[in-house]
Amino acid sequence: MAIPLRTRKGQAGPEGCRTGPSPKPIGGMELDGFAWKKYRMASVEAIAGNIEKDEKETLFPVLFMFLSFGSMIASLGLISLFQDYYAYAMCALLYVAVVAIELRFRIRSPISISMLGLYAGLALLDYVTKDYTGYAGIIIFAWLTLLSSILLLYGKPFTAFYSNGKGLRSLHMASSLIWTAAYAMSLLASVLLIPDVLYVIVPFVLCIAAGLLGIFLNLAWFGRGNGRQDHFGIEEFEFRRLLPDSPQFPPFCDFYARQIYRPGDDGNSKTIEDIAEVVSTTETALGMDSYVFVAEHEGRIVGCIRCVLDREGRPFPLETEMSSTFDPLRKIGKVMYVGRLAVDHAYRERPDVLNGIFKCFLDLCLSEDVSFVVAEGFSHRLPTYLKLGFEILFERSDKRHAIKMSHGYICYPVYMNFAYLVFNRDDVTLKKYHFSDFINPYLAERWYKRSALRYFFRTRRLWPWRFTLQQVRGIL
Repeated sequence: MAIPLRTRKGQAGPEGCRTGPSPKPIGGMELDGFAWKKYRMASVEAIAGNIEKDEKETLFPVLFMFLSFGSMIASLGLISLFQDYYAYAMCALLYVAVVAIELRFRIRSPISISMLGLYAGLALLDYVTKDYTGYAGIIIFAWLTLLSSILLLYGKPFTAFYSNGKGLRSLHMASSLIWTAAYAMSLLASVLLIPDVLYVIVPFVLCIAAGLLGIFLNLAWFGRGNGRQDHFGIEEFEFRRLLPDSPQFPPFCDFYARQIYRPGDDGNSKTIEDIAEVVSTTETALGMDSYVFVAEHEGRIVGCIRCVLDREGRPFPLETEMSSTFDPLRKIGKVMYVGRLAVDHAYRERPDVLNGIFKCFLDLCLSEDVSFVVAEGFSHRLPTYLKLGFEILFERSDKRHAIKMSHGYICYPVYMNFAYLVFNRDDVTLKKYHFSDFINPYLAERWYKRSALRYFFRTRRLWPWRFTLQQVRGIL
């Protein structure tokens, strides 16, 4: 499988070509053709292996959310059931493993390191004297409450250490506040309920609840303000989603028909009214699976885009039109279909219109965990799609390169590896698409975490963001 490699001077590139000087003779002898080929292949494999390792290291920290939660619950369970030297020693060994894994990924969490020291101290203390038996929970929760509170006061939420300071700061603060509150309530319960059995059960339940709530905030929902917006404004433009029963739906169909209407193009004899009727019929049949977004200025539609979510057993309109299927792509990642992209001629020099439409598209992709996007690109729309990061899907020699649609115009299927854009959104080469300028930070972070959990244990060659256009063409 071809892998996009980042090369350095003197290393082999992805196609086996060198980016620097040839290697020096080995043992004073020049390499013959066969030996040189083996050397070159070994270099490519070594670099590819390093890149795969780097990608694994990039994804793995997402699992620390579960590693931290699991180690906390496991250690609390041990000392709740067996408050003796062996339980503390086992907890210390558990945190030795946790700290070692964290250091392996260049993570230095004050919580994990201090818990290692705390459990080691408790094991030593219990070995020397039994006077503190039963008070381990109070000691542990007192320390955790103190440490997490101090970190919060200094603006360093402890969850941020697990991601090397990356991620949405407000989410780190919320997660750390939840855990700090759970530690404080557990400390209070341990003090007030001892020696009743509830002094063990209540803190255990509180920590489980805090962990589950933290996972929910990271992977599901973090307030309406961080979710996908169906209505928002940029400067004097309004952007909203239209439903088939919306009063603005017929004007949308008419607007789009007027934007693509080209008398005589592609041998098309349809009128604006005919095209609008085809659009209306198609969108109504798609129902709630179709997301129509429009840009409005002073109550008038000046731009639009339509996104269709993947539906099991129901092909996209483009698949029907070209008598082909995207099922091989669906086996790798979630696919979304885009079309109806248009901007009124008078507003094409106003970047806010296209930027807002692009944001509607991005937020929907992120909220639905989309990996690949396919779209219908008419000849006069191709520059816009290419500007947004799409590529022409099929080669000229492929009969699917150009498809005549039901409204009479020829379209060129285009494609975007959305997973690649998200995964490499900080890459300098992608700055030209201004992808990061419009992205919803929480939705992007959630997409990334969900994808890491979904694909980490899958074969690396099936990771969506590693697929090149040529590989996609090959499987289709």
